[in-house]
Amino acid sequence: MGRKRLVLLAKLAVSVGIVATLYKQVIAREGTAQLWQQLAQLSWGWVGVGLGMQLLAIACSVLRWQRLLWGQGIHAPYRHLIGSFLVGRFFGEFAPGGWTGLNAYRLYDIAKHTGKLARSTASIGIEMVLGWFSFGAVVVGGSFFGWRFIGGKGVALVDAFFLCLMVTAVTLVSKPALFRVLCARAPRQLEGKLRITADAVCAYEGQGLLVAQAALLGIGTHFCRAFIYVAAAHALHARLGVGEVFFGSSLQIFATLLPASINGIGLREATAVALYTRAGVPEAVAVLIPTLGFVIELFVSSFGGIVFMARRVGYHVDIRVDDPEHEQAVVAALSSVPQERWPKLSRGLSLGLGAGLLAGALLGVAEGLVIVRSSAAAPDYRVLWYGALAYGLLLGSVGAVLGLALAWSGRLMQREAIEEPLVCSRLFGLLLTGAAFVISAFRIRRDIFHEELRWSSVQGLSVLGGTLLAAVVLYLVLAGLLRLASARDPGSLLLRAWAAPVLWVLLLAPLYAFAVAHPPKNAPASPVARQHAPPQAGNVLFIVVDTLRADHLPLYGYGHDTAPNLTAFAQDAVRFEHAFSNASWTRPSFASILTGRLPSSHHTMAKSDALPDELVTLPEALQAGGYGTYGVVTNYNLAPFFNFHQGFDQYQYLEPSFGLGANDTAAKLLLIQFLRQRMETVLAERGQVEVGSAYQDARAVNQAVSATLDQKLRSPWFLFVAYMDPHDPYYAHPYDGTGYSRAAHPKPAPSEAPKLTKLYDGAVTFWDQHFGTLVAELKRRGVYDALTIVVTSDHGEELFDHGGFWHGTTLYDEQVHVPLLVKLPGNQLHGSVVHHWVQSIDLMPSVLELAGVPVPKGVQGHDAFVGDDSVFAEESHEGNVLRSLRTRRAGTQLKLITANADNPRALAPTELYRVDRDPHEQLNLAQEQPELTAATQKALDEQAKNA
Repeated sequence: MGRKRLVLLAKLAVSVGIVATLYKQVIAREGTAQLWQQLAQLSWGWVGVGLGMQLLAIACSVLRWQRLLWGQGIHAPYRHLIGSFLVGRFFGEFAPGGWTGLNAYRLYDIAKHTGKLARSTASIGIEMVLGWFSFGAVVVGGSFFGWRFIGGKGVALVDAFFLCLMVTAVTLVSKPALFRVLCARAPRQLEGKLRITADAVCAYEGQGLLVAQAALLGIGTHFCRAFIYVAAAHALHARLGVGEVFFGSSLQIFATLLPASINGIGLREATAVALYTRAGVPEAVAVLIPTLGFVIELFVSSFGGIVFMARRVGYHVDIRVDDPEHEQAVVAALSSVPQERWPKLSRGLSLGLGAGLLAGALLGVAEGLVIVRSSAAAPDYRVLWYGALAYGLLLGSVGAVLGLALAWSGRLMQREAIEEPLVCSRLFGLLLTGAAFVISAFRIRRDIFHEELRWSSVQGLSVLGGTLLAAVVLYLVLAGLLRLASARDPGSLLLRAWAAPVLWVLLLAPLYAFAVAHPPKNAPASPVARQHAPPQAGNVLFIVVDTLRADHLPLYGYGHDTAPNLTAFAQDAVRFEHAFSNASWTRPSFASILTGRLPSSHHTMAKSDALPDELVTLPEALQAGGYGTYGVVTNYNLAPFFNFHQGFDQYQYLEPSFGLGANDTAAKLLLIQFLRQRMETVLAERGQVEVGSAYQDARAVNQAVSATLDQKLRSPWFLFVAYMDPHDPYYAHPYDGTGYSRAAHPKPAPSEAPKLTKLYDGAVTFWDQHFGTLVAELKRRGVYDALTIVVTSDHGEELFDHGGFWHGTTLYDEQVHVPLLVKLPGNQLHGSVVHHWVQSIDLMPSVLELAGVPVPKGVQGHDAFVGDDSVFAEESHEGNVLRSLRTRRAGTQLKLITANADNPRALAPTELYRVDRDPHEQLNLAQEQPELTAATQKALDEQAKNA
């Protein structure tokens, strides 16, 4: 009797504790205070309907459980199952996730009374799988009503997810033998228990009617549960349709299944608010709907505590079990494998290494061919053997680890070793298709969708699913071909532990030999039909300083003397006060400078874009006009790979020191890009940046310029020089091995703005020192006075002016307001300042007109000495699709900026600034002045049509 009393007291304590916990749950729920206030207005009839729906849901669930137990040969009385289900719900009310408490107790209850843990587990497991199907069917069936909440794309995304869930459930239920396959891969020590469980799961084979009944009862359960919240909404007089609450409640219930809170507290309410407020329901009412529904569920579940108390010590129930000796017979039938037939670790390592080397070679050659095909320059076949080597070493290492792990696990499981050719072929296919999937997804998003694709969108998931499907098909094809090859010599011979690494070396050798025999050679320049240069034609030096923002120069009002040599040069030149680039990152901006066209016209906006051959560039026009054309650049965006060398008689690209033995072409392999970024990050953590890793500095550019001037140049000549300073990495000057790069710090903390500003200014001063050296050299050579010299920038740099850093993701003035100085022959108009607006596309026609060379058709710029009435800029970079228009209206200067929805930079869709009064673009007038915004938007749209 003493023991029974202790058990009774323990039960009482547990029950009281749970009831107290549940009470706290109710009290702590957001909106509970309002619920008590609403009691007088509640429609109690609908509350009764909710209670009825909960009882029906429990009845359906218990019937489903009973039938699935029948499938396991377990026959339990319905009254016992009802009591156990209520106790499980009672415990589940304070358990994390939606099924842990309920299912854990039911599994324990049947296993305790029958001793059949595997059968109890199988019945609960199949019930959960069928629950996916049933719940998915309810959600998809009611998804039509979700249009008002989440739109068509949202409904499609929800339907796609739950349809996949339903297909998975059907596959698992219809093919229970999959469980046997999985159990066959388990450790030998666990095989007996897992085989018993697998047999229990497979007990449902041939019981289609029973499984169908369970699925339909599951649909009934979820249907009734959803209607509890429909009843709650009507009880609260919420202005929502039945279908809308039905759909919303399904998503609320789904949120409670996530083990991120106790019984979904907070998740249910957050989901309801997110959905119902879109339909105009007040937030307080939206919170009350799930709160009342929870109270209804909790009221019924609380009776489980009474059942728990009522089942005192000695409670007994008669549960009949068919074939009670089946489990012992299964264990007795298991056989063992002799140790000498287990996998060998050395062989697993060698097989994995060989498979990875072969997979890497094929992958490297494939990506190398894509890169060669994409290049606008002479083909550089070195990327083929370099890619085969790099990817081979990577996948070889991964394969070796994987092969070793598989061999070790095989020994742990005491399994018989699989034939070498079969292991090698499977690892080869797995490594190749896995890596190919990652590379393909990356390149599709970057090169086809220009980084505007969001993986979480319907389109993104479709692309990802299609890419994954293609990878699976590729694996199946490769596995099939290699299986055929391994069935006979020499295929079987080549897929063995020692042969695959040898085969990799034999593949690398001809690739290397081919690359050496076919070095990249620029095709001999086709004879250019040059006219005699016009009489006024003189030599032109065109300088572009990458990332130089105007307002960090003393010439443009900066308070620090960052560029004294440029200031001195301005005394000989014409300074343009309001010059703007047409894009805020290098490639489209340089393309606009060299073609006189807006980005939408020259189509060089994305990271994969090259300058089209059919466009006439500034050097091509000057060539035709009798000029010799020469270029010195160091920015990889201007490499011949992207066709920026067109029109130059001589084009010198000073490659950065890419490291890892890679040249410009090999550095475009995704693996090398990733490794370089990781290396930069590791160095950055120690405050170090390798000089020359991103570009050659102004000193090196000056040396190349001097070497070019030492040559016998065709006269008149055009020399195009592109400096990279002060582009990141920002180096400390004089060099001390430290620096700060975007690759290692994509999102600096706001507190670092002063530090980065100082580093940036130091880089500007470093460039200015070498610009002064260049000017002195030109004067020493006696060519300075007669030269036309243009100095400008492709874009600026943000230094937390608008909450961010770097460039390419906004069109604010810190990124598009650039310096522009033009020194005319004989220093004409020296020291003068032009106040009208000009833009990058004006530079090409201006230089041609000064040289007396005709301006090609299609050029959209105008003479910079005349100016523009409006300035247009656009961008499609890293998922940010932007346009801006600077214009005059009614005596004011306005700037409108538009951005795509959900852009990564989190910019407002529409911004309007009065830049004559607000030059730093801080006060957005778009909401305050909708009519002015609409008129400016119309002007922007007209400009975009003509771009």
